[in-house]
Amino acid sequence: MTDQHQADGWGSVPDVGSISGELGAPVQTAAQAPARPRRKLRRGPLVGVIAGGAAVVLLIVAGVVGYSVGTTTHSADRPVRAFLDDLTAGKVADALRAAGIDHDKGDVLLTDAAYAKAKDRVTGYRIAATRDDGDTATVTAYLRQGGRDVSSTFTLDRTGSEWGVFPVWELEAPRLGAVDVSVRGPAGAKLSVGGQGVTTSKDGTATLTALPGTYDVALDGGKWFTADATTATVSGFGGTASSPVSMTTTLTAAGEQSAKDAVNAWVDACIASTDAAPQGCSFYAYGEDSAYTYTNQKWTLDARPSVSVGDWSSSGWLVTTTSFGRATFTADISGPGGVGTASAGPMNVNASGYITGFTDTGATFRSAVGNGSSDTGS
Repeated sequence: MTDQHQADGWGSVPDVGSISGELGAPVQTAAQAPARPRRKLRRGPLVGVIAGGAAVVLLIVAGVVGYSVGTTTHSADRPVRAFLDDLTAGKVADALRAAGIDHDKGDVLLTDAAYAKAKDRVTGYRIAATRDDGDTATVTAYLRQGGRDVSSTFTLDRTGSEWGVFPVWELEAPRLGAVDVSVRGPAGAKLSVGGQGVTTSKDGTATLTALPGTYDVALDGGKWFTADATTATVSGFGGTASSPVSMTTTLTAAGEQSAKDAVNAWVDACIASTDAAPQGCSFYAYGEDSAYTYTNQKWTLDARPSVSVGDWSSSGWLVTTTSFGRATFTADISGPGGVGTASAGPMNVNASGYITGFTDTGATFRSAVGNGSSDTGS
């Protein structure tokens, strides 16, 4: 049997035509075979994944924004801003209610109408600082009054929390200032403060609780006396009173004439007395003999005193005698020595004293030298 293999060793190689596949296609090894393609995600699940991630981001952002907004709306300065917003808008009743400020009908300047008449009202503000100490907080604000900034400090109390996160603050009622007026004049003098009518107390003063502003102050002395009009300014809050307003009254021409008429009426009443020592008068007679009976007793005014009316003192408008009057006392007598006439004087009539006030009919005079305490009788 003969060997079928060729000498070159190719005799045992299969015929090319007997190999499956395309003619002339290159033979690929396992290492050269293409990688298996990845399976693509369907569109629906892909969008869901992206949307889910975006929702988480949005929730985080919304949480941050919500917390930031909540912190701002629950900050300690919010009640202060609300109070000052009402005040700058002239809503006095709302402002007082929001701040818990107690007042009554006697607080005539704490109304919308009265505050509208004030000048240099609070027209704006800015919050300068807020300090949170846990259960309390302080807020410093600058109020715009009459073209300048006035510092005011407000105190707030923490009354609870909202949603267990944000503090709830309540504004403590700020201490209001006051308009203080002192009148050198009679008690019960009529005043107009900020267009509101008030009267002074027994010591001649009036104190009115007031919001920041400048208030006109005028005296109504009728036809008898007057005083220069003035103003009182209350700056900010904190219980600061205005610089005390002092008003000095002076008599009008009618008031001065009425004062002199009152002095003359007092002198005439003393002269009309039949007593040797008229009650409350500046002159008197003495030396009566008890052994005699005195009848037809009378006083005669030989000369009327002259007076001048000066400024108000602690007791009234001072009346000074510029020249003494003269008075004489006479009486018929009868006794062991027979009958006759007794006389005393002439003696000085001193009309010094005070005009203490006025009624509708005129001045009231009070002598300072009653019963001759500064005079010499005879």
